[in-house]
Amino acid sequence: MRIHNLVPILCVGGAYALPTLSWLPQFPVEGLVRCWGIFAPLSEDRTIYQVLKDDERYSRLVKAINLSDEVTDLLDDPAASITFFAVPNTGIPHRQPSHGDDDNHQLDFASLAPKRGDEPDITYDLGHLVLQVEELDNIPESRDKDHRKEALGRIIRAILAYHILPEKLDSTALVQNSTYATNLTLNDGSMDYQPLRLSVQSTIVPPRLRINTVVDVIKRDTEASNGVIHSINIPLLPPPSLFSEMFAFPEVFSYVTSAIQHVGLTGAVDYWRIPGEDCHISFVGAEIATVFAPTSGAFQRLPKKLRLFLFSPFGAKALRKLLEYHVVPQLVLHTDYVHNATSYTAFIDDREAGVFVDYPGNPLYAYNLTLPTLLENHSLNVQVARYKVKIPLPGPARYFTRFVVNGHDVGPYDIPARNGALHVITNLLDPRGHHKEDHKHRGPEHESVDVDWEDWEEWLPQWAMQD
Repeated sequence: MRIHNLVPILCVGGAYALPTLSWLPQFPVEGLVRCWGIFAPLSEDRTIYQVLKDDERYSRLVKAINLSDEVTDLLDDPAASITFFAVPNTGIPHRQPSHGDDDNHQLDFASLAPKRGDEPDITYDLGHLVLQVEELDNIPESRDKDHRKEALGRIIRAILAYHILPEKLDSTALVQNSTYATNLTLNDGSMDYQPLRLSVQSTIVPPRLRINTVVDVIKRDTEASNGVIHSINIPLLPPPSLFSEMFAFPEVFSYVTSAIQHVGLTGAVDYWRIPGEDCHISFVGAEIATVFAPTSGAFQRLPKKLRLFLFSPFGAKALRKLLEYHVVPQLVLHTDYVHNATSYTAFIDDREAGVFVDYPGNPLYAYNLTLPTLLENHSLNVQVARYKVKIPLPGPARYFTRFVVNGHDVGPYDIPARNGALHVITNLLDPRGHHKEDHKHRGPEHESVDVDWEDWEEWLPQWAMQD
């Protein structure tokens, strides 16, 4: 459920007035719209599929779409109202010619298998799949070719479902929330059978709209009769598990991923498949969770003696309990969305106390949540406030979110994962709930030290041994 459905939201509309110039009435309105690129183009009587099919810049994407009747029917459904993130030909790589190999009819079908035994089909890159589709044109018709088309079609259907939002959202509407549900729902229990989500980021300088942090929207608001198209520079990749996301960025998360593996806590944040009998595939791990992931810098700012203790055999129990305190099981929390996979109320909603008085103006919504963690009888206190900012510049309003856990700022936040939500923090959270205003000082070795942990020897070893 959306957070803003739980609290009153005051939506204030704004209008930008064009200067009163004598020549303005003669200037074509469509020219203004396309020149500025900040408002939606004029209405279109073709469906999304027809717009893409008639545009040579999307010919390679259309060839992939045509392999899935389900995707084609949705994009061509005049009754639909959806958003589609489309990759032009320039965003799809070209096959590099192989020297000394003239057999163009050979397609490595093994490349359609998962790259690792514990990764699902949705980890395929759409660009790689388009190359596979194009190679099919060079293969004579056969039963094997039909099987390959079928296999490709199934994977492409899932990947493209992640490029579709089940509601029409132009760029003005798209920035109003931080995350959105896509059309991709996995049948393996991921996200408690809820749709996988994507995140939206916008910046003012330079003016930029991004999806999942790394994908740029290069052309906004191409209207169609059944929705809107946003062109993106590279394909969207459905997110991997929480652990895999952290593992993919060792420069940021090398400490926490090493710690998770060191204490055997991988199953609490990862979700992977294992082969069974009769080609049956099963999944193990955490179907849904929220992780507040400390950066490597957070560990480096701990007192040196504490770091050595935590990663020694003597500190393994303390390290495991500290990591458990950063994991919220059976619940996914984004700043604008929450889903509880349990049958009981797993969190306490204190929204009325969540307004941040140190920020000017009134937030669109603000709330407090008390979240039970994997560490028994220990909870996190989360505060979120969403603001709408008016800037004297053309274009839509800007939005930003203040997100705090146990008094520490969170960010980046709302990173979607296959099995939950990932939020980045730059401090290791203290399970006592203690929080000092001055988080850091210069230590004896002239490095920044988190003062919340200066007294760790007085309590941590004893606390770790408690049941």
